[in-house]
Amino acid sequence: MIRRRRLKLQWFLTIFITILLSGPVAYKNIKFTNNYNKKIMSVDNFLEKSSLSVTITNNYNNNITHSSTTASILPIRKHVTKSMAQLGKMDEVNKHFLFLNSVPDSGSEILIFLLEKIQGVNDFKHVRLKGGNRRKLNKMQQASMVDKIYEIRRNLPIPLSFDRNLYFLNFTFFDKQLPTYINLIRHPVTKVMARAISKKTGTYDKYFLKCLLDIKGNCKFRNGRPYDLTIPYFCGHDPKCMLLNNNWALGIAKENVEKYYQVVGVLEELNKTLDVLAAHIPQFFSDAKTVYQENLLDIYRHKKELEIPKEIYNALEESLVNEIDFYNFVKERLLKYAPERQVKTLFKKKLYY
Repeated sequence: MIRRRRLKLQWFLTIFITILLSGPVAYKNIKFTNNYNKKIMSVDNFLEKSSLSVTITNNYNNNITHSSTTASILPIRKHVTKSMAQLGKMDEVNKHFLFLNSVPDSGSEILIFLLEKIQGVNDFKHVRLKGGNRRKLNKMQQASMVDKIYEIRRNLPIPLSFDRNLYFLNFTFFDKQLPTYINLIRHPVTKVMARAISKKTGTYDKYFLKCLLDIKGNCKFRNGRPYDLTIPYFCGHDPKCMLLNNNWALGIAKENVEKYYQVVGVLEELNKTLDVLAAHIPQFFSDAKTVYQENLLDIYRHKKELEIPKEIYNALEESLVNEIDFYNFVKERLLKYAPERQVKTLFKKKLYY
């Protein structure tokens, strides 16, 4: 009897010890399974909520078992814009990147309207940049502007067009590819007089007219003083670009037009301007003339130009010598390459192909 009791006691102790030893192991297995299931659920939730592109292996769903699982997610690729030096030899001007650094009071609103109207038809996106009240930028502001534009280009599909009141900005100074520059100007005298029109009456402000004729008045243009006229928009951000009748500024402006501007139109020759734009930049201006004729022609046809007093016209002509010189240069260039039947190349040296 005693022997039997001892055997039962030994069996009981053995079972008890076995249960004690196996308990933590079982608990760990249960905890591992629960944590694993939570991880699987978190991956599924990530895939459902994430807007980023991820790639999963084909066997992802088949391999979810309690014993072994493989979930392979490829790393997300980040886009980094390379500099021109890193890209190597490439075109100096990007034909898929248009920039209208519009000149105020020169009819640029017509081109902006057309770009916004035909962007869908011609498969491009037009972007209006803010901050046009500040046209002249320092070096840091220029770099910031270039970075801002390239940030937009990274986030939107090309081709893209931009517009902003801004003096000519050379992107290559910041190791970036130049846009295809375009612009529209008007005769300097009518441009100045456009600022003299009263918004209330629609006529010339009498005080401004008297001020223009007053030799000692503040409205009188004086050589060597800075003015926000047309030349700075083609010369650039150097302080000398704003100086009235500065020959260096005139020369730089003409050089930049020949080198960087695909088309510079003239408001007084708008039809030929649209013909040249359509011929040289069809990606952006195909059918632009048709859209203009359907939407804006009647408006501008019936718009009456105010007659400028002869005395004031002559006085402004004497003051705006280099501005008129630049206007005639641009107009001659436009008409030279805009014959009735055939349009020739505007560039002496082709910048891109």
